[in-house]
Amino acid sequence: MHAYRKFLYFGLLLLIVFTGACSNNATVNPSSSGSASSLPAGEAATPSASPAGSPASSGAAARTVTDAKGRKVEIPAEPKRIVYVGSDPGDLLALGVRPVGASLSVIGTQVAYGNQLQDIADVGYPANLEKVTAQNPDLIIYNDWDEQRLPPLEKIAPTVAIGENGGFDRMREIAGVLGKEAEADAYLTAYDEKVKRTKDLLAQSGKQGRSATVLLMMGKLMYVMGHQGLSVSLYDALGYAPPAKVQTLIDSDERFAEISVEVMSDYIGDELYILKDEEEETKAQAEALFTSSLWKSLPAVKNGQVHAMDSQWNFDDPITRTMLLDELQRLNGSAG
Repeated sequence: MHAYRKFLYFGLLLLIVFTGACSNNATVNPSSSGSASSLPAGEAATPSASPAGSPASSGAAARTVTDAKGRKVEIPAEPKRIVYVGSDPGDLLALGVRPVGASLSVIGTQVAYGNQLQDIADVGYPANLEKVTAQNPDLIIYNDWDEQRLPPLEKIAPTVAIGENGGFDRMREIAGVLGKEAEADAYLTAYDEKVKRTKDLLAQSGKQGRSATVLLMMGKLMYVMGHQGLSVSLYDALGYAPPAKVQTLIDSDERFAEISVEVMSDYIGDELYILKDEEEETKAQAEALFTSSLWKSLPAVKNGQVHAMDSQWNFDDPITRTMLLDELQRLNGSAG
């Protein structure tokens, strides 16, 4: 889970996945499916020779796209075998595209749509070059912060770098690469309709105009989310207001901030969404918090306006955001 945290911290901060190393369990860090910072400046050089499996070498119909690093990449007009390197394969699934390979080990069981990832090969993170090659890709979509890992991949197949944008902007960027703009439009139209139904339900529940806070517990650490992950859906789509201290984070372009229990109350709005994983250390810290006098003194707790949720809801890919609306409807008294 530690490798997962490191990836999300640099790659998106959508969620909140931070500290690196290599454990079999993935953990979430305050950052997902967004990133605390943009991609590093600088562009990887475009190889003069066509990479193995590229349209130029195979004779397949091709077109040229300019990726997030300003590189002009020749790709198949209709790629059939896509490998995705990044933490948000839901971007592709939302477009009706199933990659043959993806960085599944970096997300582990941390996504809400894990049952949709069956039969997709895990190419690891960082991407294992042998595993990528074994998938015989005709296109690699690269959504990661480390541009030094691009050159080895583009020797395998044409590799397009995607910017670290928010979920829907990122999906639209991928749609442009794949010629799936119509699919992106259709998905967003359906999403907007579900947002309207969810807002209607919240209005019926008397929740219009309320403020809301998202906290993420990860081991012994606690983070308050700015404009990242679950909070994006609450603030942008559903009209909840960020409390003043959270708004300060957003105005400063801080995706999240580590906070202590002692200052927690300064950030809490009318409703509180608290995200946590199933790690034993996290469970122990949560139990200590939930039985504390400080916790019990919070107005949101006293008013029964606390929603405990799994950290998987802190990703910002379109699939997660759509499923989240169903979950929020359930939490507010509707089956969907």
